[in-house]
Amino acid sequence: MKNNYANALLIRERTKKKQTQEFLLSFFPHGYYRKLVGLAGPHIEDYIVRMEAKGFQEFSIYEKDGLTAINQLASIKKPIVLKMEDVLSADPNEEYTFYDLDFCGTVRYLKEHIAKFKNRFIMTFCCRVSITETLDTFFTVREESILSASSETFPIKHQLFETNMGKYVFVNYKDGAQMCSIAKIS
Repeated sequence: MKNNYANALLIRERTKKKQTQEFLLSFFPHGYYRKLVGLAGPHIEDYIVRMEAKGFQEFSIYEKDGLTAINQLASIKKPIVLKMEDVLSADPNEEYTFYDLDFCGTVRYLKEHIAKFKNRFIMTFCCRVSITETLDTFFTVREESILSASSETFPIKHQLFETNMGKYVFVNYKDGAQMCSIAKIS
């Protein structure tokens, strides 16, 4: 059995992921959110530097995997709060806080997470299930109905969804594995 942390270290430069993240973050006002609650992954120093450039000043990072957390602590040079627990324990309604939730799983196993975080977020999932199942599960768990959907190609290929509870941007991409990100933008 391969170690996920070791595998993640092999692919340091995930250009599609970074491009997607940059695009989705452009929908949120730069510098408005002071705190970032997130799942930083194995390259935490790169992540923190990128997010500081977006105006974030305070970081609360969650990590359940012990090996990843040890390596994060060894490589980080910035002051952050690293919590060895599931991000489900985070307060989803902190003022001036943005939630960057980059999960390693599919929507099938993250329903509680999808339901908990209501606003100001980007959620990233593995797409080992179909895009249709991913979107259906996501909006069903949130108890939202899609009112309109459109596809755009600029600056990157994405879909816009309006539901009875707000607006979302969805990007499907491949960087090592098939992934997708959903941002709640209003």
